[in-house]
Amino acid sequence: MQRVLEEAEALLVEQGVDGFNTNVLADRAKVGVRAIYRYFPNKWAILVELVDRSYAREREWVGHLGGLRPGDDWRSAVDRMIDGFYAGASASASYGVLRAACQVSPQLRAVEARNVTRFETDVADTLLALGMTIASDRRRIIAQIIIEISGRLIDLALKAEDRSDAALLLDELKRMLHDLLAPYLPG
Repeated sequence: MQRVLEEAEALLVEQGVDGFNTNVLADRAKVGVRAIYRYFPNKWAILVELVDRSYAREREWVGHLGGLRPGDDWRSAVDRMIDGFYAGASASASYGVLRAACQVSPQLRAVEARNVTRFETDVADTLLALGMTIASDRRRIIAQIIIEISGRLIDLALKAEDRSDAALLLDELKRMLHDLLAPYLPG
C-alpha cells in the first residue's frame, strides 16, 4: 500500500486533482484497480489519505512540540519550528499541490479543517506548557492566529522567486510571532 500512496502522490503532483485517476494510479503502481478499491472506495478517499499524511509530515517538520517546558527559550523554539516547516515544505513536491487542492475541493476542505484543528490544539497545549496562563479560549485563538499567519506567510515564502525575499518573509513571521507571544510567555 505504501507504493500505491507514493505513486498517488507523484500522480497528484503531475496531474493535479482534476487529472488524478485511479485507473492511471493502478497502472503506475503496477496493481489492479480492484486492489486499490480494496483499501480506498474512490479517488477522494486516496486524496484524503494523502492530505492526512501530509499533515503528519508537517507535524514532524515543526518538531516535537510536547517537549517544551516553562523556562525553555520559546523564541528559539518558534524560530526552529518556522525554519523546520519551511525546509520540509520546500523539499516536498506535493505540499503545495495538496494545499491548493484543499482550498478548492469541498471534499478535502473538511479534512484540512480537522488537521488544522489538531495543529491548533498542539500549539495551544505547547503554549500552556511554556507557561501561558491565560484563559483556554484566548490561548486557542492565539494558536489559531499562529497557524493561520504562519501558513499564509510560509506559502508566500515558498512562492517567492528570490530566496532573499523568502528569508525576509520568514524573518518577519518570526518577529510577528515573537511580538504576539511576548506579553504572555515568561522570558
